[in-house]
Amino acid sequence: MTTRAAWATAPENVRRSAFEGLPSPDQNVEAAKGLIQEAGATGKTVTIATSSIGQDVSLLATAVQDAGSKIGLNVQLKTIAPNAFTSLFTDPQAREGLDMFPETYYDSITDPMDLLGNFQTGAYQNYAGYSDAAYDALADKARSTYDVAERMSAAAELQKKADDQLLWIPVAEWPTAVFMNKRITGAPTTISYLYYPWAADVGAAAR
Repeated sequence: MTTRAAWATAPENVRRSAFEGLPSPDQNVEAAKGLIQEAGATGKTVTIATSSIGQDVSLLATAVQDAGSKIGLNVQLKTIAPNAFTSLFTDPQAREGLDMFPETYYDSITDPMDLLGNFQTGAYQNYAGYSDAAYDALADKARSTYDVAERMSAAAELQKKADDQLLWIPVAEWPTAVFMNKRITGAPTTISYLYYPWAADVGAAAR
């Protein structure tokens, strides 16, 4: 559910435990077909939103359509105008009639809670309306605990819960590269450049 880079500040044993025992990401078409048949969903229609808002959106939607078709689902793409597509992230009514929509999630900080906090009760990106008192309590603990190992251990438990419930379905991870030389410093290396005056921090490196 989270990238390994988000756990950079966690102790090695905690970082390892955060990914041990998670569902395998390896593709298994035959096993997936069996799950579809077991659920009585063969031939059922799944509607996925797509848009020209970005190449990542159309690429993800098409990839999921292809995967769904291979395992016996009737996956339909619904094209949505770019300005309407952004409403999917904040307006439950805009998501009516859709089963899925692609989202490229950007980590703003080196902390898995940046993503895992989205599944607390009432969080605006909690698209499925997931609500679990144990998850909420664990998330509160992860945010309020100062000790890094204890805080990251709570986050590791949250990741296992989120993966088990399929609250989001990870499809791919792609890093964004930032190239700098030794003469400059201060350029942001996360998506935070979208919402703060990053250029004010850029300057000559200390010599």
